[in-house]
Amino acid sequence: MLSQNRKILIWSVIIAALFASFLIYRFAVQKRVEVVSPAPEALWQASKTYKITWKSTNLSRVGIVLIKGVQARDVRWLAQNVSARRLNYDWDIFAWEEPRDDYRIAVFEYPWKEGNKIAYSEFFTILGPQFASCDNLSIASEWPFVPSDFPDARKVFVTSRTYTGNLERLEGADRRCQQEAEEKGFEGNWKALLGDDASFALSRLNLQGAFVMAEPAARLPEGKACHRLLGSDFNEFFAKLSDSLESNRGKIDETFLKDMQDVWLGKIDSESKRECTVISAFSRTEPRDLALKYSFTTTCQNWTAGTEVVPGYPSQPGGAAEFAACFTPTGVRTDAVGLAGLSSGVVKVEGEDFLTVSLGKSCAREQKLICVQQ
Repeated sequence: MLSQNRKILIWSVIIAALFASFLIYRFAVQKRVEVVSPAPEALWQASKTYKITWKSTNLSRVGIVLIKGVQARDVRWLAQNVSARRLNYDWDIFAWEEPRDDYRIAVFEYPWKEGNKIAYSEFFTILGPQFASCDNLSIASEWPFVPSDFPDARKVFVTSRTYTGNLERLEGADRRCQQEAEEKGFEGNWKALLGDDASFALSRLNLQGAFVMAEPAARLPEGKACHRLLGSDFNEFFAKLSDSLESNRGKIDETFLKDMQDVWLGKIDSESKRECTVISAFSRTEPRDLALKYSFTTTCQNWTAGTEVVPGYPSQPGGAAEFAACFTPTGVRTDAVGLAGLSSGVVKVEGEDFLTVSLGKSCAREQKLICVQQ
């Protein structure tokens, strides 16, 4: 029989061995990462450089992203394939970075795959830069910015919410723009850049003047704001909706550019398709029935339809329903039972991605609106 002291000694050795094994696993095997900076509720200034710092164990490389918003829907790379042993990264914050208080930094095991270690900072704030004039901001950003009192400046924003093609006509679309403008704190009257079968967008809206982003890029000491220039006039602005994505990335704010890829437009001018459009983007899986791929309306029936197909389709046995007809590029006649509206989108031309303003999209899809101050 073992003595009591010997039993205690044996158990002490076992416990010590287990604790040592835990420490070995904790510090020599287990992977860990922790974001140290930015600290909770930190205030960082746009146009300045700050250190993102972290602690890590048993990681070789890390990636770093900036997360905007509580819902984490807007994520942007800051750095890839960084040595984890560096424990810090110098981030030059863009001069025109959007001022807001719901940013986070994520540092994670690189390259990313499911199960990798990831850590998040607490929320922190990026403050807008202070410039003596918008000219100073233009020089710093290498892009034109104009003051809020610039003559005939036409402010523009893309809605945060998405809508089906049932906008309750043009009046309903304008009402949605006005509501979101007021929620964002934008003054004045606002209308949607949208046309229907009776009214082209060009004829119903005041589109005179230089086009600028409604969201201020910076505040000046005297209380004025600087707005990013989108075009010296409507034609220059609208041309960007048919330009390549690569070209636009140097001209348009990245978030704004992304939003403009899925907006309802309808008939902008007399050049817009009047009837019969191929539906290029459906709300669900692309159908096999040719009739479902064509829409006679190009405005979701004057922005009153939010479904995929016209009423009465498919026809009931013995029924005599008649549908509008369209013709394929090869001249084949087909019923057109889909419902679509002309929209912005992205098409590939010779291997390069271009924006377009004439993509037919199912009226059941949810998209945004471009809103213009009147």
